[in-house]
Amino acid sequence: MILEDGKISLEGMFDLHVHASPSIMRRRFSALEALKLASAEGMGGFLLLDHTYNTTVIAQILNEMGCRTQVFGAILLNESVGGLNPSVVEAAIQLGTKQIEMPTYSARSHREKYGDDQKNFPYQKRVKGIYILDDRGRLISEVEDILQLLKGSHTFLGTGHLSIPEIEALIDRTRELTVPVLVNSVSTDIIDMPIDVQRELAGDHVFMEHDYAILTEIVHRKTEVGSVVEQIRAVGAERCVIGTDTGQLILPDLVDGLKNFIRQLLENGISENELDLMTRKNPRTLLGIS
Repeated sequence: MILEDGKISLEGMFDLHVHASPSIMRRRFSALEALKLASAEGMGGFLLLDHTYNTTVIAQILNEMGCRTQVFGAILLNESVGGLNPSVVEAAIQLGTKQIEMPTYSARSHREKYGDDQKNFPYQKRVKGIYILDDRGRLISEVEDILQLLKGSHTFLGTGHLSIPEIEALIDRTRELTVPVLVNSVSTDIIDMPIDVQRELAGDHVFMEHDYAILTEIVHRKTEVGSVVEQIRAVGAERCVIGTDTGQLILPDLVDGLKNFIRQLLENGISENELDLMTRKNPRTLLGIS
């Protein structure tokens, strides 16, 4: 049940895209505050992200509080963690990190659109934009090593801010290895993946992620909720996940952000059953929890 007496219930739901402090970026709320908010709503859990470090240790410390709501950690393979470093990934998997995400602000495609993002990430960038394909369009060896580490683990892969050709090559290989994948922020201007490509890539182990933040002024190009609904319907809710991408100062907290997103989706024809898939069942599949 999502609607109870006209109010939206987040009971048992998961948000796989939450940013919080500590961070070198200014954030609206702390990781502890996020847990308190989510716990008060009875949420199943959330995935804590930061563009510059592995959040798993913070997640594990918060879970020691004994809340029913679980916090999960992720690492984004940007310059600040060593980029595409298989040793970093292996250690992260052993630590219990739930998502290994390809580069975001360090991706070549991100740099080409937004530069080095010095305002958001105020440190000297020392490497060129990361590109995961060689001159023949094949995955570079570091990425292959990372995928081999993910095979058979309890960790899923996020595609970060890679370009569409990179994502396509990545998913071709993850299908062979049966590595679960979340195509991050698929409806944002940074990815802007056409519907036909989404339909081609989505599958048993591949999910498309749509975030509340794209409906707001925070992004470079605002997306209309009708477009998100169209994409969900084309791919199928059974192959989609919704989250918030909250943490930015001008956005609401994760609870209000998720409720706002759900309300708009309901008003535009998405059913409660479809929302149940995208906020409960599919996130649990990616997180590897029963």
